[in-house]
Amino acid sequence: MALGDFGWQDYALSHGQGLRRLDAAVRPLSLHLGLLGSSGETAWYGLTQLGRPEAGETVVVSAAGGAVGSAVGQIARLLGCRVVGIAGGAEKCAAVVERFGFHACLDYRAPNLTERLRAAAPAGVDVCFENVGGAVLDAVLPVLNPGARVPLCGLVAHYNATQPYAFANVMKLLDQCVTLTGFRIGHVAPALREQARAALLGWWRQGALLAPETVTDGLETAPAALVGILDGGNIGKRVIRLPWGDEA
Repeated sequence: MALGDFGWQDYALSHGQGLRRLDAAVRPLSLHLGLLGSSGETAWYGLTQLGRPEAGETVVVSAAGGAVGSAVGQIARLLGCRVVGIAGGAEKCAAVVERFGFHACLDYRAPNLTERLRAAAPAGVDVCFENVGGAVLDAVLPVLNPGARVPLCGLVAHYNATQPYAFANVMKLLDQCVTLTGFRIGHVAPALREQARAALLGWWRQGALLAPETVTDGLETAPAALVGILDGGNIGKRVIRLPWGDEA
């Protein structure tokens, strides 16, 4: 939701930290909720501190068109990695490649995801930044390299499930000595989150990072917007613009 809509011109809610003062010269203010807020912090922390990619490695990002996933892929590319996204539909996959600079993006709705991953990541996968879980994660597991790292950010495929998902390839975690680490940005030390925002702001000011948003107008759009997030109906940060205030 846009900051100026509530008249909070100098502050933003920060998950786990309450209010924090903003640099109001950085516009639009909605940046402080997306790339320079918890979404960007999550992407930077999960990738750099848990995924620890090295130049030349391959990073796979699920939900690659979302606020977190799109940032993860752009950061990984800046760090010199090959970046393969997973997203829903040909249109979104094209945007992930053309707008955010991923080297490839695979439609999870198409068959044989594991085999298509092998083709897109011929050297195997070193880091899997996981936002989805379920069949998507199961398809990535056979392609993980020894010592791969899996920052577990989200499990969108499980949130509305009525039955537990039975992973077919979970043994690969053991066979390949994979490190899987679940995390929530609200539990991360404030100093690291400040470091994340500084790095993200620097890249953004250089034009090296995009901060995509999907904007709808009016509070009445909020329910559909929430459903859209879970259904993959947005690219980047979902923002609801309210009819008062001077900026969305």
